This record gives sequence, structure tokens and C-alpha cells, in this order.
Amino acid sequence: MKQSHPLIRIHGIKGARSACRVMGARPFVLLSPENAALTHGAQWFGDLVELVRAEFPNAVFRTILDCRGRLSGALAAMEIGIDGVIIDPLPQDRQDQKNRLADLGRQSGCGIYDQLPALGAFYEMADHILPDPELDRRLQNHMES
Repeated sequence: MKQSHPLIRIHGIKGARSACRVMGARPFVLLSPENAALTHGAQWFGDLVELVRAEFPNAVFRTILDCRGRLSGALAAMEIGIDGVIIDPLPQDRQDQKNRLADLGRQSGCGIYDQLPALGAFYEMADHILPDPELDRRLQNHMES
């Protein structure tokens, strides 16, 4: 998965808000928590995205939902307008299923990826353990380095 804009993995609304505050109008990608479609559901992520888009109308970001462990989450993500999904790699005998999913993705404008970006390729927010000011400070430092 090659991205031209910074990838920021969040764990919840605090992380999404921090990313929007720090990034301002600079483009970035919000990456859902690991296996979010399985643990939280696609609609949870869609609602989170809708909230931060309303709160930060000048923020420019795309969204990727981690659907590993729940392939049906990818279909739901497409229906609610998520920009990309990560699915488990499918075995050779299920490539027709992956091709159909990729075709649906093209029709809905949703990218289909079958692997998580490498660990160094995204910034991991600690929004599940740190307060807002520290989240902002750490992300700002990361973006400046």
C-alpha cells in the first residue's frame, strides 16, 4: 500500500480530532484501529469520520478501514463511503472473490488492499492512553521530523 500523504492510525475520536487539529488543511489519511471492522464495525468508523468532517470542515483527509478478520466489513465500508479497506490476503482458490470485491471497490471509489502498511509507514496515535495536548504535541513533532 503506497500512500503519498501521511498515514495516521487512530484508536478513536480523540485521535481523529488530534490529527485534524495538527494537520490543518494538509492532506493525510486516517487509518482505523487494527481489525476495526471486526471489533467496532464499519458504521462505527463511518460515524467517527462523519463527526470529525463536520467539526473540522477544512481538514483534507482520506480514510482506510482495517477489515481484516471480517470481509463483510469491506462491503459495508464501500456503502458508507470509506475511501479504502484492508482485507486479509485471500488464497489462490478465492481470487475470483477478490476480483469481484476489487470491481465493487472501483465502482464505489474504494481502494482494496490486502496488507497493512509496514510499521514505519504510518504514525501510530496513542489516543487510547494520552491526553489531547500530548497527542497534538507528539504528532506535530513527528510531522516536523
